[in-house]
Amino acid sequence: MVFNMRISVLRLGHRGERDKRVTTHCALVARAFGASEIILSGERDDKVLESVKKLDKKWGGGFKIRFDANWKKVIRNFKKRGAVVHLTMYGTRLDEFKKPKKPLLVVIGAEKVPACVYKMADFNVSVGSQPHSEIAALAIFLHSLLGNKPLYAKKTGARLKIVPSPRAKIVKKV
Repeated sequence: MVFNMRISVLRLGHRGERDKRVTTHCALVARAFGASEIILSGERDDKVLESVKKLDKKWGGGFKIRFDANWKKVIRNFKKRGAVVHLTMYGTRLDEFKKPKKPLLVVIGAEKVPACVYKMADFNVSVGSQPHSEIAALAIFLHSLLGNKPLYAKKTGARLKIVPSPRAKIVKKV
């Protein structure tokens, strides 16, 4: 397991009002499952950026979110120091994917992903061979890569923490 691996997520094609909740959920999954940042490309949406920053401030962890309209440049720059993994239905099966030991940029789409992404990626990895949500694909991929450890890791700088309980909702201030 490679929990210390640096993982960034690039969400292609955010579409304002239509994708607000889905993009926020992509960021929440990325954060909870061990990624260190998400980069949004498409329409700039300051509400999503602020919402995720506020959540991270409250629950801790130092997760970053930012907007970059030039997703091709993001991919090209990342390839200089790491590997690019595009999650799709059409790639190498997830259970056959060999994890590189360098930082990863995980690319997920909002709308139809341009064909050049398949060529730019170092790995096109399929999470199933049926149509599926990018949120689910990201969660499954990160869990496969990192296991359970990020899900229960203590987040630095947290103001709140959940105390596990079989019957109650217990949230404590840190």
